[in-house]
Amino acid sequence: MSVIEETIEATLDLNGQLRLTHQPRLPPGPVRVTIRVATAGRPQRGLADVVREIAAEQRARGYPGRTAAELRAEDDARLADDAERDRELDAARGGATPGGP
Repeated sequence: MSVIEETIEATLDLNGQLRLTHQPRLPPGPVRVTIRVATAGRPQRGLADVVREIAAEQRARGYPGRTAAELRAEDDARLADDAERDRELDAARGGATPGGP
């Protein structure tokens, strides 16, 4: 008897069911299933990994990005602009604030 085998990538659900990436190409009948943790695959990348990769690629192309101080200064300027706009709108409304007297 010859051994026919096929390796299929799958995901094990919390309830113990397997979700196969594709249908097996084996003939119907009894089979033996061995489950192993997939370690040969590529490790999962998180958001921080992606951000680091993007930053490294930009530095490699000569774009250094902005420093934390530059980002803070930009945020402070934006907040000051917003506050000024709010004051102008309040003055245009005659000093009345929403929900106020």
